[in-house]
Amino acid sequence: MNLFDKVEKTFNETGQGISRKAKELVEVTRLKNMLHTCEEVMDQKYREIGRAYFESHRDEEDGEYAEQCKAILDARKGAEALREQIKNVGKV
Repeated sequence: MNLFDKVEKTFNETGQGISRKAKELVEVTRLKNMLHTCEEVMDQKYREIGRAYFESHRDEEDGEYAEQCKAILDARKGAEALREQIKNVGKV
């Protein structure tokens, strides 16, 4: 095998290796995107379940998540007070 044949063989093998790695990278990226979509769906559904639970149990004083429900209600009141303050900025 002469020098040119060796160079050509090396070039072809390197090109094939790069091509294989590029395909692997595309596949991993595709799978990671699908995984991210699945995780987003799960997170959204967890939030929906949490919101539904809260709405069903927010007035319970001794429920399993009574402390968290009270914290949400307090945060809602605080948020509403802040919204009013924002509306009134510059009206003095």
